[in-house]
Amino acid sequence: MSLVLARALAAALAVSAGLWPSCERPASHAAHAEGQADAARAGGLAVDGGRGSGENVIDAIARAEDERRATAVLPEWRSSPDVRVRRRAVRALARIAEPGADADLLRLLGDEDPEVVGWAAYGLGWGCKGKEDERVKALAARAATLAESDAGDVETPRGGIDAPGSVARAIGRCGGALGEAVLAGLLRTAASDDEGEAVAYALASIAARRTLSDETLGVLIDRVAADPARRAGAASLYAIGRLDRVPEPWTARVLDAARGVLAQPSPLRGFAVRALEKSGDSGIADLGRAVTRTDLAPADRAEAARALGRMGAPGREGAASVLARLVQEHALLEPPALASDTFNVLLAVLQALGPDAPKPADAALYVLARLPVPPADPTGLARRAVTLRCAAATALARGGFDSELVTKCDPDPAGEAGERARLTALLRRPLVAERRKAFRALAASTHVAVREAAIEAVVLHPELEEAGRAILVQALGVPEAGVVATAAQAITQHPEHVLTLAKSERVAALDPRAPPPSAHPAMDLPSDLATALLHALARRWREDAVETRTALLDAAVAVSLPLARDAATRACTDPNVTVREHASRALRALGAPEASCPTPAVTASAAPPKPLPPPLAHPTRVAFDIGDRKLAIVFEPDLSPVASSRFVALARAGFYKGIVVHRVVPGYVVQFGDPGADGYGGSGDLLRCETSPVPFGPLDVGVALAGRDTGSSQVFVTLARYPKLDGDYARVGRAEGDWGAVAEGDVIGEVKVEE
Repeated sequence: MSLVLARALAAALAVSAGLWPSCERPASHAAHAEGQADAARAGGLAVDGGRGSGENVIDAIARAEDERRATAVLPEWRSSPDVRVRRRAVRALARIAEPGADADLLRLLGDEDPEVVGWAAYGLGWGCKGKEDERVKALAARAATLAESDAGDVETPRGGIDAPGSVARAIGRCGGALGEAVLAGLLRTAASDDEGEAVAYALASIAARRTLSDETLGVLIDRVAADPARRAGAASLYAIGRLDRVPEPWTARVLDAARGVLAQPSPLRGFAVRALEKSGDSGIADLGRAVTRTDLAPADRAEAARALGRMGAPGREGAASVLARLVQEHALLEPPALASDTFNVLLAVLQALGPDAPKPADAALYVLARLPVPPADPTGLARRAVTLRCAAATALARGGFDSELVTKCDPDPAGEAGERARLTALLRRPLVAERRKAFRALAASTHVAVREAAIEAVVLHPELEEAGRAILVQALGVPEAGVVATAAQAITQHPEHVLTLAKSERVAALDPRAPPPSAHPAMDLPSDLATALLHALARRWREDAVETRTALLDAAVAVSLPLARDAATRACTDPNVTVREHASRALRALGAPEASCPTPAVTASAAPPKPLPPPLAHPTRVAFDIGDRKLAIVFEPDLSPVASSRFVALARAGFYKGIVVHRVVPGYVVQFGDPGADGYGGSGDLLRCETSPVPFGPLDVGVALAGRDTGSSQVFVTLARYPKLDGDYARVGRAEGDWGAVAEGDVIGEVKVEE
């Protein structure tokens, strides 16, 4: 769509849809009264006709946002002449994400304040389902008027709301052919680097869901060719990198564009790496060179290694060549390198080899499998060496779980790295005889990550028969929420492997007079597994064990547990929206196609809401000692006052001291905050999502989630620019220090809140 057409849409929709600001109150007095009552319940405040004092109104809006009650955000606040009140009201509506707020969000999309516009667009982007074209037209109209104004020329401060960018990303969320056409037109006419970058990211949202047209691909590649050294050019490559695969006629141009971006110093060169991956085998040589380029950021080198691992056998061959070159540089295997972010690059290359490491990698793998293990020290250097040794030994063993390389890669016979290596080798072949015995021992490992990996594999190895079901039954009864969730997820993914032939089918099979068995014989749920599932569903889980509770509900439905409907009905009134979403799907799967689970109504007998913590008065720095590294996070209250206050309070209370960094994806994220060190746990209390339309750049900090409103105490630190995180996670601050050198398994030592 051309800018001229977008402007025409703007004029038509501004008149017909009433998009621009208005102080007129809604006609429904009943809705007004209901909103006042909800506001009073939500905030516990005496409000004067819905107006109240400025600070009281802000507090009431914050309470309404936290309780997810759009009716408690009064109409007067949504249209307030006080821009501060309007901003908080539209932010609350966008985060609550109830369909009833659409009319106000559309009206606020026409506000004169750019921040109000950005929040309104963000909220509208979440509610596109079933009305994509209608919503795209409204957003395109506003995009055109923003382009005509000075709003697009104002530099957005870090953490600020970029109105044109938010509108573009909302169009991308809505998607569809019309959304793609609008964005391609906007990219073609984008007057600034900022605008072009935002539109390219929006097109990436569409590219992740559908193949882009040749016209759109041409616009993207033309943008790269015109601006290879600028952000808009690199961002256009990001959109191409979100495709499943670059169409064959475009491969050569994409390769040239990616090489052009890689040749320029830029913090966005990683986008060229992802485009090379989607160009097929033609990009393998370039990816291999990228891994070994010392002028590239370690995050980009690690991303290139992971890309090779996703490209099948040819990519693994490329990774083998890269590994040989890296191992020849003996300095990379010395303690200083292993203590740096080079370790994660090397580990990413090892992981890219996959379970069937190409033979050309053997010589380098033997060097790594015999890597000297330094004396144990607080920096974790010995653990890093053992990790590399065991990864190399596993690749060389090719299924030999009892080979000397595997059994001796970890000096500690019960060490986690050694157990992971044995399990990986075991799973390469059928689990029978001695292999079954060894597997059952690892399924009871004291290392929770090893145990969960074994449980995940149970349903993929039907040869385990009764032994496999016994492992699942036992796992459902343990106290660790992550182990229980893993067992439930395994059952949900492969229910056919845990059900047994019904008694009637077994009797018929022995009766010569019975008809031949059908293609879909009746199946029964074994009583021991049914009992274990029922007991797990009935347990009182901690509030933040949402992933465990929903996994159990999904498993009950997958195997037709007799009381699954009762469990889903109870979950339908749960305070947490993610639990209710699973309950809705469960009820529909169980024969109620119209089932829905709305936000529970507030009743007089309901427990009073938890008080909101006082927000931080200013950005607060928390220092972390991880090994011998001095790292920090500055928690910022502007966008996420509740979450940032929670994390600082946990740090003051000593919660994070001794916590294990349980997840590191080289070049992507570092994640911690789970006392159980498997990603399923937290502090015990839930956090509502405080998501926002702001970007996640390198060293930004976000709240880890397992669905909407499922945050607790886990945070992640980004290691590069990853636009796919934008808008889906709450950004709570920024990190300082060399977080790229942190490795999975590192332990947090001292934690200090700097007042």
